[in-house]
Parts: sequence; C-alpha cells; structure tokens
Amino acid sequence: MSNEKGKKTAVVIPIKDWEEIQEKLKLKDNDFWEELPVHVKEGIGNAQKQSLAGETKPHDEVMKKYSKYL
Repeated sequence: MSNEKGKKTAVVIPIKDWEEIQEKLKLKDNDFWEELPVHVKEGIGNAQKQSLAGETKPHDEVMKKYSKYL
C-alpha cells in the first residue's frame, strides 16, 4: 500500500506468514548487550556517566574540529 504521494506505507501478507514471522522473532534473542565484550560495556557506562555530568560537546562542534580527518 502507498499514500497519495506514492510512498510505501504498509504491506499485506497472509496471516500464516505473519504468524511465522512473529514466532521467529520470539525465538530470536534481540538483546545483544550480553554479547558485548566487557571493555565495550564499560566504555558505554563511562560515556553515560560523562553525558550525565555534562562532559560532552555538541555534535556540530566536534564535526567542525574533526571533519578535516574524514
């Protein structure tokens, strides 16, 4: 299905296919946190603490400084 501008907005599939998709999603563990190495989890935790403490810089400021390396 699409809207008046032609943008796709929905799909129609048989209910049997929908139920199979739902079952597969239930079986799949979508939580990847436990798969991350300890040093990555620690890095994320440190970043969250820095953010809460206001120790961050705006995106545009960082991009201005480092865009020459991209």
